[in-house]
Amino acid sequence: MSRNMKQVLVLFVLALILWSACASPKPYYETSLGKKKLKYYNAIQYGQKERPKVKF
Repeated sequence: MSRNMKQVLVLFVLALILWSACASPKPYYETSLGKKKLKYYNAIQYGQKERPKVKF
């Protein structure tokens, strides 16, 4: 293989790795709905005086 071919292959593999890392879905607790549910259930579990309204 020539040097130019190796550089193209390395760049392609690197781009593939970076693309696959960014394409993965977020964990549920980092989504907007997950944050709302976490706040609601923490209020129930830890005895907050006023329960927040369910917004999900």
